[in-house]
Amino acid sequence: MYVKNVVICDSQKQYSENLFQVLTKSKSPEVQFYLFHSMQDAEQFAKEKKIYALLTGEECPKEKRRQIPAVRKFVLVQDKRSALEDGEIGVYRYQSAEAIRAQMLERRVKRKETQRSTRARRGGQLIGVYSPIHRIGKTRFALALGKKLAEREPVLYLNLEGYAGSSYYFTDPTEQTLADLIYYLRQEKGNLGMRISMMAGQLEKLDYIKPMPYILDMQAIQKEEWLQLFQQILNQCIYEKIILDLGDSVNGLFEILEACHTVYTPYIEERAAMTKLAEYTENLRKTGKEQVLEKTIQKRMR
Repeated sequence: MYVKNVVICDSQKQYSENLFQVLTKSKSPEVQFYLFHSMQDAEQFAKEKKIYALLTGEECPKEKRRQIPAVRKFVLVQDKRSALEDGEIGVYRYQSAEAIRAQMLERRVKRKETQRSTRARRGGQLIGVYSPIHRIGKTRFALALGKKLAEREPVLYLNLEGYAGSSYYFTDPTEQTLADLIYYLRQEKGNLGMRISMMAGQLEKLDYIKPMPYILDMQAIQKEEWLQLFQQILNQCIYEKIILDLGDSVNGLFEILEACHTVYTPYIEERAAMTKLAEYTENLRKTGKEQVLEKTIQKRMR
């Protein structure tokens, strides 16, 4: 059996060790991962074994990258201005480890997808999913929407409900949640993109951060912090869109909806439900948030 040797060589020790740890969780007899922090060690390894995929940081000089033979060469980059050699493929550094693995082991890499993943961040879109009507499948709709959009571009799903049903929708063993991400934001610890890449789980191609487990913790977060978090994710991460699955408990609900490019409002044609929808609409008008209605798409649920 042919074993694909995948070598990671990156001077950012903490990042590369975290990446290596996540990549090696998925056991496969056909793939063997190796981690080095110096190009000399990687070059010595190449003399002993054939390298299928080599992943290096863009900080590594081109001439050193050129000296190590590999079937495929990937370079961790932060934006499209990074100068790459012919045959090298740019991999956006601050995306999920699963996405990096998929790109490295994919048989064919489409050039336009590579360019898209390495382009400089110019701001993406917030997509809100909110309804004043409960128990009609809003979260299922939001996840389905996210999965569909993620087929074409990088998408992150965030659930901002008081009781999100986390153990039902998200079964991966990741312990960190949206609460940890807010903590990092407040402490200004490191690059937010790297934090998310290590925390994110995946549903098909859709990335997500696990919801907060305690409603009081979520209610303690001010609207300014939410808006700051969303903007930093769009500025520092690979994601073109963020799906916000919103509940009534989040502070600044109307302001968050106002910041969204599009708002989906699921509903059912039932008398009490339509009354709630009318009251929600009237509240938006009375608070001067008519703009939310202008970008709202109502989605009838069955």
